[in-house]
Amino acid sequence: MTGSYPFTLGQANLKNTRVLIVDDQEPNRKLLAALVTSMGVGAIEHARDGVEGLEKLAAFKPDLVLLDIMMPNMDGFEMCRRLRQNLEWRDLPVLVNTALSEPRERVECFEAGATDMVVKPINAPEVLARVRIHLENRMLLNTLRHFHERVAQELSMASQMQGSLLPSADSLEALKKKYGLTVASRFETSSELGGDFWQIRDLEDGRLGIVLADFSGHGVSAALNAFRLHTLLDQHPPGPGPAVWMAELNRALKPLLPIGQFATVLYGIFDAEAERFDYAAGGSPSPILMRPGEPARLLDASGLFLGATRDAEYETLSVPFPKGAQILFYSDAIPEALGPDGQMLGEDGLIGLAMAAAQTASPLAELMRLFESRFPPPWDDDLTAVWVGHTGP
Repeated sequence: MTGSYPFTLGQANLKNTRVLIVDDQEPNRKLLAALVTSMGVGAIEHARDGVEGLEKLAAFKPDLVLLDIMMPNMDGFEMCRRLRQNLEWRDLPVLVNTALSEPRERVECFEAGATDMVVKPINAPEVLARVRIHLENRMLLNTLRHFHERVAQELSMASQMQGSLLPSADSLEALKKKYGLTVASRFETSSELGGDFWQIRDLEDGRLGIVLADFSGHGVSAALNAFRLHTLLDQHPPGPGPAVWMAELNRALKPLLPIGQFATVLYGIFDAEAERFDYAAGGSPSPILMRPGEPARLLDASGLFLGATRDAEYETLSVPFPKGAQILFYSDAIPEALGPDGQMLGEDGLIGLAMAAAQTASPLAELMRLFESRFPPPWDDDLTAVWVGHTGP
């Protein structure tokens, strides 16, 4: 975490802090209140025993409890134990003010849940010093907690935005009816945000374009690059020639990427009528092609990464994609996954899973079931899997 805190230890303004004093002796309560007030504490509440102290916790919400031990009805030991049983007060500092002097008795105070201790008779400078440091620590913890909550909320919103960039179930169903191509997908980030991205677009000429990218790194920086790519796709819609369009996309994306960052990418076009899949790739994982009556095979997906060089050139490759054919696109999180035995799945292992899954009614769901049974989450990398099948119109 970078940046500065809103206060310096030893110089914090305590006007917004609250202290609960629990002591059965009124003179002690008044003395402690006077000391705490002199420090600039904004609110002070009193309780005469542990029962009353517990009752006032919820309404008063103190930042520190000054607690006597020897009290009627409920002593300080019991109040402290009950206080710590409530998760809301597990971090609340409790400064015990006691006349107990035996080591065993002092240990019992800490075992009950006390944070710190001062010994009677009250030593004003010591009480002031200990109260201040515990209140400042409390303020620091609250500052960090609020920061964490804000970051978590913003990351959650960003994650929802990233998810909204992916094709919806309704749009995929519409493409199935129009082109006879079934599309199923799975998208998981290794943290709140990730650098994987994929889209499928109707080219309005009887063909369907698919883009898959995996940016280097993880988290926020990789996700920002994914958002950049999404914006570029709107400015440079996928065209009819995969190699030409990939070169254009690379020239547009290269200046936007921070030095040292890049993306593996594949852009392909399904032509259901011609029963063909044309594509160009830049270092992406090799798609697995499965056609009726043929063994599954890996497609060539070599080529320069997006962002490697501004003048990169790409090649358009074509493969038949007849009715009954299926193809699996995936990010490297799947073949590079390590099992409990330390063994990597690898491309050959993934081909085996894909061939088994291809015989089922929901091949991608079956593939992920088989994969997760051997390589359970969480995974170290962002995961994307897209399964396309040609069922015919």
